[in-house]
Amino acid sequence: MSTKKIHLTPFETTHIQYLHKWLNDERAIRMIGRTPLTYEEVVQEVEKKRMNNDLILGIKSDEKELVGWVFLKDIDYAHGRASIGILLSSESRGHGYGRIAMEQMIDLGFKQLRLNKIYLTTRGINEQAIALYEKIGFVTEGKLRNHAYVDGKYVDTYFMGILASEWNK
Repeated sequence: MSTKKIHLTPFETTHIQYLHKWLNDERAIRMIGRTPLTYEEVVQEVEKKRMNNDLILGIKSDEKELVGWVFLKDIDYAHGRASIGILLSSESRGHGYGRIAMEQMIDLGFKQLRLNKIYLTTRGINEQAIALYEKIGFVTEGKLRNHAYVDGKYVDTYFMGILASEWNK
């Protein structure tokens, strides 16, 4: 794991240029299940998240301006839950940034937002992400069989979650 420091920072409009590149990365398209997006479509996606009061943060490392973004969406204070998502630049994957950023965001969700549960979905073929989520403490809660179409075949989608009581141990 990298010993480099990661800082979560507000996701600014000037950061959209990076997000546009990351979202159009071949692996990201395959794992997230999107088609390539224009710059204007990415701007609309960010604005939609802001309008929904999603918590969107940029991931900064010591060396680079921005290496990714992480967010909590569908924040439901009445039921104490939110969905988490993360995307790193292709050159930043595999260096430990994702784990550190996810842990910081989960900590913020449980301690500052007082959530009880943080959950996510991921493709069954995204073994690297599943391994990361399990190391962090996420548990597979369910699977939708043949739920997504990727590279000419249907793949499963996994639902994973972590509870505040599990995080605080």
